[in-house]
Amino acid sequence: MASSSSRSSSRSSLRPPVRLCCIRFTLFMLVVGLTAVSIYFSYTLTSLTAQVQQEQLIIESLQSQVSEQSNIISRFNASVTNADVEKQVSLLESSLQESQHDMETSLQETTEHIDILLNATVNKLDQTVKAAQAEIQYEVDLVKNDVQSYVQTTQDQFSTENHFMVYQLAGTFTLLACLISMWHITAHFRQFKRPHVQRKVLAILWMSPIYSVTSWLSLTFPQFEGYLAIIKDFYEAYIIYQFLAFLLAVLGRGDRDAVVDLLARHADHLDPPMRLFGWCRGKYQYGTPQSLASAVLLQCQIFAMQFVFFKPMTAVGLFTCNKLHYYGYGTNSNSYESPQFWLRIIQNISVFVAFSGLLKFYHAVQDDLAWCRPFPKFLCIKGIVFMTFWQGL
Repeated sequence: MASSSSRSSSRSSLRPPVRLCCIRFTLFMLVVGLTAVSIYFSYTLTSLTAQVQQEQLIIESLQSQVSEQSNIISRFNASVTNADVEKQVSLLESSLQESQHDMETSLQETTEHIDILLNATVNKLDQTVKAAQAEIQYEVDLVKNDVQSYVQTTQDQFSTENHFMVYQLAGTFTLLACLISMWHITAHFRQFKRPHVQRKVLAILWMSPIYSVTSWLSLTFPQFEGYLAIIKDFYEAYIIYQFLAFLLAVLGRGDRDAVVDLLARHADHLDPPMRLFGWCRGKYQYGTPQSLASAVLLQCQIFAMQFVFFKPMTAVGLFTCNKLHYYGYGTNSNSYESPQFWLRIIQNISVFVAFSGLLKFYHAVQDDLAWCRPFPKFLCIKGIVFMTFWQGL
């Protein structure tokens, strides 16, 4: 029913209006009038031509009479004087010139009158045609505007329906992710037997509801996307450190010294931590495996903590610069002269350093963590981050 009504409304909007038909009829009558005027002027010109021809016949007859008179004068030259003949000839010539002058004057006046009538008629017709064209163009513009408004309304309706379907689909998956996460969270609360480990697990499980809800809100309310992105960046930084804390809790049950002792048993697989200007001072020798393991663990924690600091700060800086449309000496956010470019560089370096610390720690204790398979869990965490990042693009 909706499609049939839309087709009928589109047909009715595309049907030519009554006023357009009236204007076309008016143009037809104007063309007929022009044809009639042209026929009238042609008839007038024909009659004038006939009149001129008659006058020429008269002139010819007069010329024949003059010639006859000349013959008569020559025939009776003995009885008529030359002065009389010359007087008659001059009278005839003057009469002929006056007749010719009168005919030329009459013809010129008639021609001028016809030109004036033709110019007035042509000007009037031009004005009428221009007015009709303007009226037709106005009606055509009205029809175009009606059609465009109808098409725009239809497109807006389709767009609204599509957006509503997208909101429904995204909301469904958001609700599903929240329900699954809540089911796991409540399961941990019901079996809360290892608090030092399960607290970290609960913090990681909250990532899915927070990211899904903020992503759905960003899709529904695009004007608040920047503020919601800051929340996601803050929680991402928190989760990266919580993941390292989770590994430490699993290995040492909350005791850092136990983790150090475990790392000390793998001292042959541990690379000494990087030191500032270490290449200038030579290689540092660690006295015991425990000192080496403690230094490596501290370095991994520092690498993770620097991401917790830099990620929120760079996120706030990017949001502020984009909100204020501040690009420094550049023209856009991708220019190397803009602060956004260097903030992204800092973000990438910070992510690389944090991942290096986590991978270094995982490489040392992967055999001890094989039972809980932390690497797929870490991929799931980063998968959520990357999915929401590409959704924002």
